[in-house]
Amino acid sequence: MTDLDYFFDPKSIAIIGASDTLRFGYTTTKYLLNSKFKTYPVHLTKTEILGHKSYKNIKDIPDDIELAIILVGNKHVPQAIKDSIEKGVKGIILESAGFAETGLDKHIKLQDEIVEIIKKSKTRVIGPNCVGISNFSNEFTTSEVQFHRVVKGDISIVAQSGVLGNVFIDWGSSQNIGFSKSITLGNKIDVDEVDMLQYLNDDPETKVITVYLEGTKRGKELMKTLKKMKKPVLILKNGRSDIGSRAVKSHTSSIAGDDRIYGAMFKQHPGIFRVDNFYELFNIAHIFSSQTLPKGKNIAVVTGSGSLGILACDEIKRQGLTLASLSEESVQKIKKIIPDWVSIGGTIDLGPSQGTTLIPSLRVLFNDTNVDAILFIFTVPRGPLEEFEGFGEGIQMGFQLLKRLSEKSNKPCVVVSFGSRWVFEFIMNIASKLNIPVVERIKHAVMAFRMMYEYQQSLAFQK
Repeated sequence: MTDLDYFFDPKSIAIIGASDTLRFGYTTTKYLLNSKFKTYPVHLTKTEILGHKSYKNIKDIPDDIELAIILVGNKHVPQAIKDSIEKGVKGIILESAGFAETGLDKHIKLQDEIVEIIKKSKTRVIGPNCVGISNFSNEFTTSEVQFHRVVKGDISIVAQSGVLGNVFIDWGSSQNIGFSKSITLGNKIDVDEVDMLQYLNDDPETKVITVYLEGTKRGKELMKTLKKMKKPVLILKNGRSDIGSRAVKSHTSSIAGDDRIYGAMFKQHPGIFRVDNFYELFNIAHIFSSQTLPKGKNIAVVTGSGSLGILACDEIKRQGLTLASLSEESVQKIKKIIPDWVSIGGTIDLGPSQGTTLIPSLRVLFNDTNVDAILFIFTVPRGPLEEFEGFGEGIQMGFQLLKRLSEKSNKPCVVVSFGSRWVFEFIMNIASKLNIPVVERIKHAVMAFRMMYEYQQSLAFQK
């Protein structure tokens, strides 16, 4: 591992600007002081914070401090950093805002002053204008994460935006997407996306890396790092338009740069994939995380709606994949299973017969050597699911079989739930126990198959 472990699993912590009132920093203070992590509050005037002895200065703490979390107003930050460096801390998470992102000369100069202080030390700094780190494995956080409400997994997030990092986690957990680490970088006066990509590349708890990028100050280093990545990296780069590019500078003081340069940079490296929005970012990451890589690009589609099957075929073509051509043996087996009015053309449209035909059809598809991945579009509305008692049990059995067949055949499968939110949650509650990804958009499922296939090809090439 790299020398940034102290950000994710600190042996001792000081909170400079600790708060026992409902204001910025209160949640972080309360959580860490009552956690398993050795934490010391620092406050200029108070001698006690939430029942814990408080210190006027970090240098007064009678213990070595590995990580300092700074929550004070911007004008007090330079001295807090100097004190922390003198104390010998390895890392600082600077959550305070009011620096270059404001565009004001006096705040830009203040940030420049901080940068000069840091340059003279060995201490690494995340921020300012961020909410820092969350480690879902050991439940360390400098943010407002409620670990009992989130799903732990192996997807890590690197984001410049602070508050948005928390929104990522909330939304992802609602979709049963599991996270490993979340890092918000803010204005990036020291630690940046290059450092974190290098760290996560060697992190055994991270399988897939997602990045929300507004701009980079180290383009050449970023290119070299992306080239060395051993894990799939999904990148959402904003500031594509002139308006968006201007907004980036006022958000984290970054320069968005020419979007075409970023696009070309990402395309140069196998395993680096650009996405267009947060839904794509995390849905595709979830599929990458939970499914095996397809050996080929032949996708079989099972659905209860011919129209959605056609739309899936269009998307498969658009993504450069192929609709699986079933063997004659498979076709004959399926014909014996399904009613004669069921379509078995480009896709297998089971229609209302899927209650009895889905399970035997899945067996045939997973055993067909012409099939590399399976897209299952679920289309049963809420009414039948609520009205017929056995329907839910049958669906559960179908998903259990789907899981077993996917593991046995080493072929990925993604479920698209098309319908109301109630239906989506009904299906997700069943599938999540089996680690089967469920998404609401056909495009996301097919894009994931395409990226996974390209990633598999790049791994094969490296061998």
